Amino acid sequence: MKKVQPLLGLEKQFQEILPNALDKRDRATVTTPGTPDTEFAVPHGLGVIPSGFLVIDKDKAGDTYRGATTWSTEQIYLKTDVATVTLTLLVF
Repeated sequence: MKKVQPLLGLEKQFQEILPNALDKRDRATVTTPGTPDTEFAVPHGLGVIPSGFLVIDKDKAGDTYRGATTWSTEQIYLKTDVATVTLTLLVF
């Protein structure tokens, strides 16, 4: 059996972040704009400003990243480097 490698000293941060992230999370499915690198809003129902997101499914290869607009208690703003990707996100 292969031994699991340490998280390069990040174990403490993960232990602090994960319990809160799993208590406050929302799942969203969106299709990105038809033009790459165009900012789009993703509504969420957390009631707080999220600390991050994970792409848990997508129908095309591409990188999704934070947009320039400040996140709010109602929406996050993202960009994707390819057009019309259907994403499933976990917002936390």
